[in-house]
Amino acid sequence: MKRFRKYGRGYLKEAILAPLLKLMEACFELAVPLILAFIVDTIIPHSNHSQLIAMILLLVLFATVGVIVALIAQYYSAKVAVGYTKELTQDLYKKIVSLLKSCRNDLSSDSLLTRLTNDTLQIQTGINIFLRLFLRAPIVVFGSLVMAFYINPSLSLNFLGMIALLFLIVSVVSIMASKIYLLMRKTLDSLVGQVRESMAGIRVIRSFGQSMQEIKAFQQVNQTYTHQQLTAGFWASLLTPVTFLVVNITLLILIYQGRLAIGQGRLDQGMLIALINYLSQILVELVKMVMVISSLNQSFISAGRLNEIFEQESEDIESLFDHSNFSEKWTLVVKNLSFAYTDTAENTLTNLSFRVRRGEFLGIIGGTGAGKSTLVDLLLQLYPVDPSHLALFKADGHSPVNLREWREQFALVGQQAQLFSGTVRSNLLLGKQSASDETLWWTLEIAQAKEFVLEKGGLEANVESFGRNFSGGQRQRLTIARALLQEAPILILDDATSALDYLTERNLRTAIQQALPDKLLIMISQRTNSLLQADQILVLDQGQQVGLGCHEELLQTCAIYQEIDQSQHGQEVLHET
Repeated sequence: MKRFRKYGRGYLKEAILAPLLKLMEACFELAVPLILAFIVDTIIPHSNHSQLIAMILLLVLFATVGVIVALIAQYYSAKVAVGYTKELTQDLYKKIVSLLKSCRNDLSSDSLLTRLTNDTLQIQTGINIFLRLFLRAPIVVFGSLVMAFYINPSLSLNFLGMIALLFLIVSVVSIMASKIYLLMRKTLDSLVGQVRESMAGIRVIRSFGQSMQEIKAFQQVNQTYTHQQLTAGFWASLLTPVTFLVVNITLLILIYQGRLAIGQGRLDQGMLIALINYLSQILVELVKMVMVISSLNQSFISAGRLNEIFEQESEDIESLFDHSNFSEKWTLVVKNLSFAYTDTAENTLTNLSFRVRRGEFLGIIGGTGAGKSTLVDLLLQLYPVDPSHLALFKADGHSPVNLREWREQFALVGQQAQLFSGTVRSNLLLGKQSASDETLWWTLEIAQAKEFVLEKGGLEANVESFGRNFSGGQRQRLTIARALLQEAPILILDDATSALDYLTERNLRTAIQQALPDKLLIMISQRTNSLLQADQILVLDQGQQVGLGCHEELLQTCAIYQEIDQSQHGQEVLHET
């Protein structure tokens, strides 16, 4: 947990002043019972009105100053908590972005989202409460105990027994509640994932009439979360009534023994009132200490969950590597490439081999689960690949020296078109910040998007989050235009034209090849018509390379490709026996 100490150093002054001001407030409160005792035992019996007015004014002064310092302390505490959490959240976000893809898969995006939002908020709340109460509550309890011993040591022994008993109760309840809080965090991850998945697939859910099934699935997770909350609430709710019970029993004992002491002349009435006031102050502060302990308990659990992320291995995109051990310096070389995910025993890809040059068109086709997207992840080095199986050479014949330079050679358009809230211009400039309007319109024209962008209002046309105000095909063409702005020598279209009709897709592909003749185009598609002009087509089946060649060659040599092509053209699939 040492890494958490560096945050909030810019707020050291506020972090010191906030508890000190609360301590000052506590000192004022500790003086009030003694003033009341003086009024009852000395001023009232002698009818000294001037002293009475002076004491009342003193109490008003204490109250006024107490309110002022409390407000300042609240402000400083909130400033420290928010500032600390801001720095922590920024570092946490940077860490999540830098995580290896395998780490993100293991932690899950739902859990990462919950930790980035809910857990950081819990830490912020814990810091705020801690700064306000960690000095005040113990000092008031300890100070009240000292003042009680000053007034009457024998009666104050009840205070010691009460505090010891409450400390034991709080310790037991906190241990029980902490286990439940940890389970609640994990269940909340699942709940967020359930909601996110349902919202993302709401159209599919409705079209297949599965709304009730999704509601039942949500209710099941929600009921588990509710049960855990009720259990944690039960243990937490025990603290306040048990505290009141113990303190009130102590109060009854104090009143009984105080009456006897007054009758014996060992105690004045005003002092008994002061003791009762100190007992009340202890009650209030013990309840606050319970709140502090509960909040800190949850904050430590959240800090532990964040620490799990910080301990994960980050991707070092600047580290040097050597991928130039191939004698034939093609633009992209894959040789006997195999890959298996960490949680699977079998290979997802096995012994893939192909090579392509600049200006060529490589098509990749295969059924669902054939490993097409996994191959893209490996080409981008999202998973580490042995340099003896994968090489990349730039136009000057040299291989990239590090991961950052490697990925600069690729522009990727994924299966899901990712657009962000803003304008068409702001989305396109993600590809190249310095692009001129002329360049933007040029790429839009290549991507077959110029016409509908003009209809929408031009480059300043509004884009809602995820591009909801555009059709699926329009979103795909905008993301393709954005990728073209990167000027990367290799363009990967991972099923990125699935929402386009054949004519638009053909015009798009022709425009790319004519306007950018040196660009290596890698196109993943489920349609053989999309790959007719490909120089090579890689056919995958269950992670195996079952074919490599042009369209005409594969129709003669690859049964899987024949089956795909014939099924799409409505022909009867022939099976050799």
